[in-house]
Amino acid sequence: MVEVFPRLLPPLWVTIKVSFISLFLAFFIGLFFGSINSVFSKLNPINLVSRFYVWIVLCTPIIIQIYAAYLLLPKIGIKLDVFWVGVIALTFNSAGYQIEISRASITSIDKGQYEASKTLGMGLFTTMIYIIIPQAIKRMLPATANEASHLIKASAVLSVIALLELHKAAINLQGNSFKFIELLALQAFLYLPIVLGTSYIANFLQKKNDDKSSRIDLVK
Repeated sequence: MVEVFPRLLPPLWVTIKVSFISLFLAFFIGLFFGSINSVFSKLNPINLVSRFYVWIVLCTPIIIQIYAAYLLLPKIGIKLDVFWVGVIALTFNSAGYQIEISRASITSIDKGQYEASKTLGMGLFTTMIYIIIPQAIKRMLPATANEASHLIKASAVLSVIALLELHKAAINLQGNSFKFIELLALQAFLYLPIVLGTSYIANFLQKKNDDKSSRIDLVK
């Protein structure tokens, strides 16, 4: 197994890249639509579209979303490297969750802050940019770190479109070496520190937010 280990490191880097690029893009997509969802009426056209989008993401398996990106994008004239098809598929999936994360974070902020900003002459847009969204981002971080863990594990499904990430590389090596159990264990060994690291960050951020909330409650 010693000779196989170095051959899995470049695919591991692909796994990390596709996961975190997708997370980064999904974060801002989710923040944008989550902000609109939390501020405007549920009957707003953008809200209706984003809710339908979230419903699709939550109600369909990620493998269908990956195949849809792989098969439909060329039909509309968008031809991309399989890496970027994977990024689009994972971003599409993650953004659905990030919209709900950002919406919940924004709606959890005290409504009195909107009223206070209004008395200071600040418009809704200014209030959102300078007052509400910075606080919401801090509340989003623990759930976003958990979403990073989810994406790293979900990236293994990209093997179905022949992206040479960690799982796909291990499958190829299994076919050549017939060391199925050993390579499964090696995959788990390589995924483990990344997933545990993101989970630790999520727990740390959650505890930090809880400590701040406790101090605020004591002050009140």
